[in-house]
Amino acid sequence: MNTTRRPRAVLYLRQSVAKEESISLELQEDAGRRYAQQAGYDVVAVEADHGISGRTWKRPAVLRVMSMIEEKQADIIILWKWSRLSRSRLDWAVAIDKVEAAGGQIESATEQVDVSTSTGRFARGMLAEFAAFESERIGDTWKEAHRRRVEQGLPATGKKRFGYGYDRATGFMPHPVEGPVLQECYRKYITGSSFHEITDYLNAGPTRPGAGYTGPKPELWSPTTVRRVMDNPFATGRFNFKGEIRQGIHEPLISEEIWEQYQVRRNSRRITRSATKDKYPYTGLVFCEICGHGMYAGLFGSNRTIKYRCNGAANWKLHPGGYVMSTTIEATLLPWLSDLADEINKATTDTPANFKTPDLTPSLRRALMKLDARLEGLTEKLIDGTVPQDVYERMRDQWVAEKEALKKQLMAVRVESRMEPVKLPPNLMEQWNSMPAEVKREILVRVVGKIVVKPGRPRAEVQIVARWDDNS
Repeated sequence: MNTTRRPRAVLYLRQSVAKEESISLELQEDAGRRYAQQAGYDVVAVEADHGISGRTWKRPAVLRVMSMIEEKQADIIILWKWSRLSRSRLDWAVAIDKVEAAGGQIESATEQVDVSTSTGRFARGMLAEFAAFESERIGDTWKEAHRRRVEQGLPATGKKRFGYGYDRATGFMPHPVEGPVLQECYRKYITGSSFHEITDYLNAGPTRPGAGYTGPKPELWSPTTVRRVMDNPFATGRFNFKGEIRQGIHEPLISEEIWEQYQVRRNSRRITRSATKDKYPYTGLVFCEICGHGMYAGLFGSNRTIKYRCNGAANWKLHPGGYVMSTTIEATLLPWLSDLADEINKATTDTPANFKTPDLTPSLRRALMKLDARLEGLTEKLIDGTVPQDVYERMRDQWVAEKEALKKQLMAVRVESRMEPVKLPPNLMEQWNSMPAEVKREILVRVVGKIVVKPGRPRAEVQIVARWDDNS
């Protein structure tokens, strides 16, 4: 250490997340400055991590402090207590090694020990060990508290959930404003709205995330946040705990039928483009015949014409042109819709038999039973030693993936069976051009399975696959 000048000290402060030891940063700084004055140190910087656990080393301020020592910008780190630096045995040992290797020191303002002696270093080690013990004790206490909450049908924490208010006495209750808004979000998505459109809907109303929801400052919704909220099953009266869905005691905002419809729509929307707001009525329904990829909409060309482009059209030899104009789709779709409306309106029953999707429930259940039997047999072969571990893991993962795909298909069949009979307004074609994109999609998702396009020049080929004929 340079003896021609006073030692330079940096104060490191950390406010704990544990309430019983959450000492204010101001108190820690005051103690550190008094200690530095008595020891004859110059305080050159003060760095603080607010409300961050000592069990993680990924703290901005502690990393800056370590850099100051290694870059010779400071000579001493002053802590309020030894536990402020870290509650991890490994992180603590690494920090001590790095600081001492750089010629620096770490000192405590309230737990002073002489680390130049073996006794002092032993005492410092005991204090660090006690900090680790306290961390583990607090962690065990929280785990037990979380376990009790989960057993009572409560999520592990009472953190903010959009759509609900929280009270310690009553738990989670539907919020009078947010609850209906969240219900409307699910309705919008099921009827064809994109996450971008739902984001705009949320940001236009009194439902912006407030303090304590996404951060200390109110922010606008983003499609990522909307997707995360809606993918959470909390609105169904359940909650996720360590990857397992548990039944909660809070009142559901949406029914199981709505949740399954949402899941089916999420699974069927295979095209995404972060910069696109789905204000185009056919988004999510248009697929490329050549490669099977979805086609996304946008304004292309010098005339800014609405076109759909293949998401997999990187190979232009496979995809000559790669586009289809919206007007080309409508040239095939609108006459098909007109004929369909006439046929439905002439039918004497609510839904003609040829407009109903075949019930695949029995075959899907048989396929699930076969997969379960295969998995059980595979496990027995692993136990018997007739199948190597690597072969077992490969086959297990393949069959588990197939099983999940079958479950999704079965859910889609259940959703289809609960849908109301297909109805189209008799004057559909007269109203079509004036309908908003969301209304058009609400109609199309009931009757159109997909719109298959073969991109090409001078004109793409378009085929409409009815919902009841779509086996994909």
